[in-house]
Order: sequence, then C-alpha cells, then structure tokens
Amino acid sequence: MDNALVSIIVPVYKAEKYIHQCIDSLLAQTYKNIEVILVDDGSPDHCGKICDEYAAKDCRVKVIHQQNGGVSVARQTGIDHATGEYSIHADPDDWVELNMIEELVAKAVANNADMVICDFYRESKSDRIHVCQNPGNDLSASAVLRKILSQQLHGSCWNKLVNRSRIEGIGFTPEDLCILEDELYNIRILARKIKVSYLPKALYHYRIDNENSLCNTISDKSFKLKVKAVSEIESFCLANVAGIAFFDFFPIKRNVLFDALRTKRYEVLRELYPEQKEAMINSGTPYRLLAPVSSCIALALRGYPALAYILYDWNMRLINYLQQIKRFVKR
Repeated sequence: MDNALVSIIVPVYKAEKYIHQCIDSLLAQTYKNIEVILVDDGSPDHCGKICDEYAAKDCRVKVIHQQNGGVSVARQTGIDHATGEYSIHADPDDWVELNMIEELVAKAVANNADMVICDFYRESKSDRIHVCQNPGNDLSASAVLRKILSQQLHGSCWNKLVNRSRIEGIGFTPEDLCILEDELYNIRILARKIKVSYLPKALYHYRIDNENSLCNTISDKSFKLKVKAVSEIESFCLANVAGIAFFDFFPIKRNVLFDALRTKRYEVLRELYPEQKEAMINSGTPYRLLAPVSSCIALALRGYPALAYILYDWNMRLINYLQQIKRFVKR
C-alpha cells in the first residue's frame, strides 16, 4: 500500500486564471502513482480546453466534461470515476506542496489510518497564514466529528486523504449544495467510526481572495443553501451520531447568523434558530467597542441589528487598518 494509487479529484469551474498552478503542482508530486481527475463542470471559460491539453501530455490525467451541475455534482462525478485506493480533493484555484501525497500516504500506511488530516496555508495576495489543524490527543472519529462541528477543524475535503473503501455508499447530496457540502460529506464519513490520523504539516495552499469563489459571495441563493446545509448536517448528526445534542450546532449556526448580519439580512437573523437564540445572546457581551463576532450577533438578537452592523463594520475597518500597518512594518 506504500505505492497505492491515489485519486486526486478537482472540480473545475471558472478557474482559468489559477488552474495551471493547481494542476502543475499535482503532476509534479514526488509520489508518482496518482490519477488526476479533472471534472469540467460546464465551465464557460477556457478551463475545459486547458484540462484537455494536460490530458494529452500526461496519461495520469483524466478529464470529464459535463453540463454545469454545481460543485457537489462535480465532486460526485470525480468519486464515481476514481479507481485509487485513496482519494483526496483539490480546488482549481489552490495548489499543493510537491510532497503532499507522499507524506499523506506514508502517514496513512504507518498508522493504518482511514483518514489523514494535515495543516494548510491560507493564502491571499498580501499574506500567508499557517492554519494548524491539531485535533488534540483524542483522534477518535467522534471527537474529530465534533471538532468539525465546533469549527475547530476545517471541514474541507482538500486536506484529508481518505481510504476509498471507507466511503462506499457516501455521496455528495443534496446535489444543489454548493457550500458546506464537503463538511457534510466528511461528517458522514466520520460517523462510520473510521480511524483518523493527523499530520502536523501544512501541505495545502488555500486561496481566499479568488473573486469567483462561492465562499466570497453571499447571494440570496447561496445564503439559503448554507441554511439548508446546516439543516442537513444537524438532521444527519441527530439521527446517526450518538450523544449529539442541539448545543453542538451552536458554532455553525452562529456563522450563518454572522453572514446574515454582515449582509444586513436582519429579518432572517431574527427568525433563524430560535431554539438557540438565548445561547447566542449569552455568547457575547455586546457593549465592548472592539467586539468579537459573537458580541455583534448578541447585540443584533437583542433587538439592535443596525447598531450591531455598525459595530461589526467599525471592527472590520480597524482590523484592516492594523493589518496594513503590520504589512508596512514587515517591509
């Protein structure tokens, strides 16, 4: 298994500006026994052509062209065509360290692990931040699942190598989810009580300033889909994970409320998650000038959403100003 085939799945859509860097980093892996599955999800730019050019040059590249169905459909297509003993995902606007697959496979083999989680870099034009994913001493699947729910661990697929034998029957559903779809998917895998291992190295580069990324836009549709995804996660966990209670969903629901606040969806903010409203209010002290997100949400839920937004906006401006000073000092 130390030379097992690894399937790397890349859902491709509107990424022609970055896709060369992504694919080049995958094909240059020190671990050679890979298949790179590029799923062109009806991308309207030149991504489909670029993918075909790579396939013509390297037999490890498989290209699948399909009508646009969204990221969940694209990820599922990749899984359906994967033949490796292990699988991992990569987004087309990101890139990876050249030894990423080698390190992850070695860890999986050494620990007989079904899933290996690694650290990553959060990348922007002005900054690079090492995001540590240390799950602590308890690496049981249930503990890792709860840390994903609590937002202590990132729920993405791209920093998790998974043994494909443990994901049979698990799919990316509902198909219309375009946000938190990977978190729901990983929670379903972890609910099977798999063996998890952690590699304390940053091997993936996550780009956060791609203007086309769904994570950077909050339309009415994407906001509703995020609410739907949280509902799907909650329903699945309550039905399939022992010991899960309503308060375990507090962090992920707070993030949805934060999106409602920063996009001024005040009525939605008041109506969502009434069963946790008291906990949300008590989670922050809304009278500090330099207030955390929880304080802003608490103030909004107490009946002052416009004031809460002003406080949030002031804080964001201050944080951006301090970051600019920090970058200037570094120079």
